[in-house]
Amino acid sequence: MPVEVLPEMTIVWPMETYFKKRRICIDIDGCLCEYNFPLLVRNFFGVDLSSQAIFAYDLADVLGVAPVLIDTMFKEQVYGKPNFVEWAIETLKEWKSKGHELVIYSNRVKYMGYEGLDRWLIDWQIPFNGIDGGQGSYDVHIDDSPAKLMATDSKVKLLFSQPWNQRCHNITGQLIRMKNWEEVRDYVRACF
Repeated sequence: MPVEVLPEMTIVWPMETYFKKRRICIDIDGCLCEYNFPLLVRNFFGVDLSSQAIFAYDLADVLGVAPVLIDTMFKEQVYGKPNFVEWAIETLKEWKSKGHELVIYSNRVKYMGYEGLDRWLIDWQIPFNGIDGGQGSYDVHIDDSPAKLMATDSKVKLLFSQPWNQRCHNITGQLIRMKNWEEVRDYVRACF
């Protein structure tokens, strides 16, 4: 019985079958950038505070002061040169090079406006595709605020570990705690 030989063929699969562009939402303060909040409080208010004393996300609640004072402190002390968390920028660059959409969702918009934040991100060479107020749908959302994570339409909610979110009970089981950007990068790679 003769054996038929197929001609040499190359099968080309559409790119979307093996790679899907992901929409990743990232917070800035407490995730991409870290600040010595006890030092900021000491410099602005003249009060010594330990990191463990920062028990909540909202510093106005922690210190018992009007939110406008915290706003002023941030404007004066935080919105200059960023102190990047190790591996944060490298991870964003990797994701952007792979075609993922990087969306910034930050409280900084209140103080800087969208144009001011856009300029700050560009000036400090932080990879991003857009800025929104958490109203979009995301494949992954990375934030240090449990409330912000739960308020967004996100498939994967990564809680970036900070002293102020350690008491989060995560009763819905939807938050996945991450200690550093290496964990974040590895988790996102494994998911997709």
